[in-house]
Amino acid sequence: MSIPIPHRPSGFLLGDPAASVTIDVFVDIQCPHSRAIWPNLMAVMVHYNGQSVSLKTHLITLSNHRQSWDMSLGLFALAEGDSEKFYRFATFLYERQDTFYNGQFLHKTHEDLRNLVADYAVEHGKVDREAFIERMDSSDVYVQGRTPIRYAATRSVWATPTVFINNAGLVPVDHHSSLEDWQAAIDPLLK
Repeated sequence: MSIPIPHRPSGFLLGDPAASVTIDVFVDIQCPHSRAIWPNLMAVMVHYNGQSVSLKTHLITLSNHRQSWDMSLGLFALAEGDSEKFYRFATFLYERQDTFYNGQFLHKTHEDLRNLVADYAVEHGKVDREAFIERMDSSDVYVQGRTPIRYAATRSVWATPTVFINNAGLVPVDHHSSLEDWQAAIDPLLK
């Protein structure tokens, strides 16, 4: 079965769209390893601000992270295609990941989760709660939510975080890497 053409390509771009060094990262909002890599990804983009480096984040949902799907829908609903909104809200959610991790939701309902993501959207984005929930339930947001995992499958991505630099998958950085490790990988590519 082929993948229907989405309204927008997978991922949220930070940095130069025509960058000579491109970083693509596949993350899950509930994945602790994705949470670990996130601050360094943001530090990389601050460090290379104004240089020919871009970051494209593809938010996927792993099967063992049952809260991830709704949290991702919330991210797409709040961002409304705006990369800056996406990155700010993703950072906000990663900082609160322990509140929606598996153990915290063992005896909670789907409605509890939807209320939590709506509470966070209101707290962070100062959005109208009912309009946000309606947007989260829209078919547009549903398509945005399913597009990255389908794209990930075309890249043979099965775990998070998965990093590609200039489309190469064998990279010397991961969720344990420091900013200096990232610089050691990127600086030679900028020369």
